[in-house]
Amino acid sequence: MKQQVKAQIWLVAMLLVLPLLAQYAHAVPADEPDKQEVMAKLEKMSAELKLTPEQKKQMVPILMEEGKKMKAVKGDTMLGPLQKARAMKGIGDAVDAKVKPILSAEQYTKFEQIRAQQREEMMQKMRSGKE
Repeated sequence: MKQQVKAQIWLVAMLLVLPLLAQYAHAVPADEPDKQEVMAKLEKMSAELKLTPEQKKQMVPILMEEGKKMKAVKGDTMLGPLQKARAMKGIGDAVDAKVKPILSAEQYTKFEQIRAQQREEMMQKMRSGKE
């Protein structure tokens, strides 16, 4: 009898959990960047730039869009390394333009320094064939 009750409880639990898992699978499209990755990037940026809560809120959609576009460029096998680098620079430039009005002059100067360092690191990875 106990075995049967356990089986029924397990079945009910699975019936409750499966729709939630299916809903989550549909909620996160494959071409969307990893939200945890974007949030980690935002937290690091927030600490370095001392972003206000409002600034952080404004940055989330910009960074999500950047991540989605960068992922698409990196995965595009039709583009050569130089084309990928140009496309990524274009994406970065567009992001920089969107970010500028959100940040103070001091924050934006620091942001540009961070971006320059990130670009240099990316170029080194591309030269070594890791990216």
